[in-house]
Amino acid sequence: MRIILALITVFAVFQAHALCYLTGSTFQPEVSSETITLNLDAPSATMSKAISFENSAPNFKCLTGDVTPNVFNQSAAKSIASFYAIKSDVHNLVLKVALTVDPTKKSDPFLGDLFSSIAHRAVTLNPYFAYTLTYSVQSHYTGSVAGTIDVNTPFTLDNYVVIKPESCNDLTCLAVDNTTHQYRYKIRLLAKFTPTTCTFKNQEISAPDISYHQIDSNGFATPKTKQPELQCSSTTGVATSNIHYHFEPISTLNSQIVTNDLGTQPGSAGEVGFMLTNNSEAITFQPSQKFTLASRGSDLQNQAVYPLNLQLRYARYGNNVFSGRVQSRVKVVVDYD
Repeated sequence: MRIILALITVFAVFQAHALCYLTGSTFQPEVSSETITLNLDAPSATMSKAISFENSAPNFKCLTGDVTPNVFNQSAAKSIASFYAIKSDVHNLVLKVALTVDPTKKSDPFLGDLFSSIAHRAVTLNPYFAYTLTYSVQSHYTGSVAGTIDVNTPFTLDNYVVIKPESCNDLTCLAVDNTTHQYRYKIRLLAKFTPTTCTFKNQEISAPDISYHQIDSNGFATPKTKQPELQCSSTTGVATSNIHYHFEPISTLNSQIVTNDLGTQPGSAGEVGFMLTNNSEAITFQPSQKFTLASRGSDLQNQAVYPLNLQLRYARYGNNVFSGRVQSRVKVVVDYD
């Protein structure tokens, strides 16, 4: 009976030695991926990447046995997505990034020895593990962000891939307690996007005709032609800044009247110009008077066209008024903040 018990005890101890463990000065080394570029001009995308340990990553060792398989598993450090503000000067947008892995994926067993461990390089884990990044540009996002990142500046995702050996604690594995051993595979990202821009091309509008006797009594009216338009380029589908516009006179300004470029030349109506409103607000031609086109983070379709809402009236600025033509010029200036 004593001999049998002794044999059973020895057999159990040999079984308990099966495990892999990390070597080096830390049992949770951080290893960074190559920098992965996220092109945010495609507002959402999913990409899969293989784990890519380099030769500089700490090695691991394995003992043989039957109780614990000499395999590695993978998981994500957290299960929720991360949000970042990506900025370029006055332009910025909110990026959502989710990191996922297949938690059922395991490596093949690594060779071990019964009495002395066998060393393995970390790069031998590369064929077994991969991760998936899903990202999207957020519109109307008001929550907190993990950080604010300058465009074209690499940053490290605050989630990472955990690659760890099958756990074997010190109650069943007499050699090493490897329960805290893990590689932390950090993901390096580089986000790029094209800022939203809006342009106003040269356009003409025609005021309704009035008689000479209506100059002092005419009211504001919509143009006879279609409203002038702003066009916006937004490859991300989101306004990357607050977008405003204001009006500046090209023709001489007299109070709030843009004067007649034709002056007193033949065919001119003389000293009569135009007063303008936009969205029923009198245009003062001050740079501080801004009209909002879009707010940062709002939906903005690429190549979208935005008509203004102008009204205009004839306005006298002198006594030399005749039957004739009036021609005045203003420009629209787009501001971003």
